[in-house]
Amino acid sequence: MSLVHFFKTLFMKNKSSNNNDDVFDWEVYEKAIADDPLHPVFECRKLLEDFSDNNIIRLYDSINAFLFQDIQFEKVISIMPMWVCDEGINPEGCSSKFFYEKLRTKATHPVFNKFIYYYDLWSLVAAIQDRISAVMLYMQEFYKFVPCKMNYKPEQYTSGSRQGGERETHAHVLLNSIFVSYASIFDLLSKIAVEQFMFDQYDFTNYKDMHCKKEKAMYKPNIQNIDPSLKQNGLLFTDPEVVRKFETFRNEYVHNGPWDLRSCIYYTAVNGEPADVIIYSPDMVDGHFVTSGSRNKFYSQNNRINEQLPDMIKEATQILMQTVDQISVLYQQQTVRKVDPKLTEEYLNAIKDYYKSLINN
Repeated sequence: MSLVHFFKTLFMKNKSSNNNDDVFDWEVYEKAIADDPLHPVFECRKLLEDFSDNNIIRLYDSINAFLFQDIQFEKVISIMPMWVCDEGINPEGCSSKFFYEKLRTKATHPVFNKFIYYYDLWSLVAAIQDRISAVMLYMQEFYKFVPCKMNYKPEQYTSGSRQGGERETHAHVLLNSIFVSYASIFDLLSKIAVEQFMFDQYDFTNYKDMHCKKEKAMYKPNIQNIDPSLKQNGLLFTDPEVVRKFETFRNEYVHNGPWDLRSCIYYTAVNGEPADVIIYSPDMVDGHFVTSGSRNKFYSQNNRINEQLPDMIKEATQILMQTVDQISVLYQQQTVRKVDPKLTEEYLNAIKDYYKSLINN
């Protein structure tokens, strides 16, 4: 429920109960929200929260339902050893590599490997949520330094100054961190897409590592071993221009350093009065920097990245939401088996036998 809708509903309830004849001007109220200097950032954050809380949660649920469609999952997971989940994934399972391998050697039934795989895959999905949270945090901090709305067109500026220092460097670090964190989602989603497509090739009697690691899966438009439906228009793997932009900014920062040599912020004026505060970004064509020989950045297009970024994130997030939803559909389409009580019992007995082996030794 949107904030506007919530207050509108609350107001109507109060009006009905109190017989209040006053009329609240919702058009003025909604316009005031839209005119808020940070409104584009708020819209971005709301979309990212929806992505994490809805689309990603549906993916979790679809994976769970698919992987364990033929057993009573809650019964089995309730007695699964904690090291299957914790070791190598978080600091709470604080054993050594040697101890982990010793435990795993004793867990010979395929049920253990299947759950190890489950947590490996779960970690990739959780990492996407981590990156989403990082982007929201970096955006929140970044827009304390610069605005996301411009009041003037570039040709209206009559003067300006360039400033560089700790404050300006901080802003650039946050900006580039947004690109690095966001583009990381493309790689993580590529790995999950590979896992979905190649799952039938697993033999859990001898699971060692994920297919996406063996394939060295990273985001690229021509990625192999993913379902053809993920290459439909509007999805990540059709090479959308906005995705190329994120990749370009991320790669430039990671491999070549900041794309403004001095990490500056530009403070403009119109007829001596303060105007817009700007971070400029390089000229782009089709999502790539314009280059000439050894020079791979030019600044003739007046790209004001602090103004453009919220729209870029919204467009890219909508693409990611649709892509995640399609992966969820693919898992759902393969969830066709019923619970097998005998298989559940087999798994439970295998886990109990494992615990007995520890006691006997």
